Amino acid sequence: MLNRRVLLRGGLAAAAATLSSPALAGTDYKLHLLRERTGEVFHGVYIRDTFFGGPKVDPDALPEIDWILRDILTDATRRMDPDLLLLALRIQVRTGGAPLVVTSAFRTESTNARVGGAPQSRHITAQALDIKIAGKSTTDIAAIAREADAGGVGRYPRRGFVHVDTGMRRDWVG
Repeated sequence: MLNRRVLLRGGLAAAAATLSSPALAGTDYKLHLLRERTGEVFHGVYIRDTFFGGPKVDPDALPEIDWILRDILTDATRRMDPDLLLLALRIQVRTGGAPLVVTSAFRTESTNARVGGAPQSRHITAQALDIKIAGKSTTDIAAIAREADAGGVGRYPRRGFVHVDTGMRRDWVG
């Protein structure tokens, strides 16, 4: 005859075995960034999602992402805005996983001034990316970024990139 304690122990063991099952694991979301001027690539998990734990940023990915998205003129880094990286992930998902070619990311104030950036540029606060996507026009990328809920979306068709940031909603053509 089974007593309550044996039954409870057996039930907990079965539950633990079920939780560790790959079938109940969530989805890992990979971010694929290519830094145009340096050729550096990040292609790895940015978000790990577990069935009960919910989505979590992979802390091991952050230093590598911050380095690739550094100010390449000074090698200064800054922790990139997590919302910006989620925006990049949403854009990438909407393009079928195509790598985002990053032409500019974090900039120090001196680099921002040197390249003629706006004085209050979100690049200075690590909240902006300038991107290209192979096979997509700036019009296409801007539309995808708007669908992905970007704040600022600036198209630069002559220079071939789109600025995306996590600020207030605004659109422009440069």
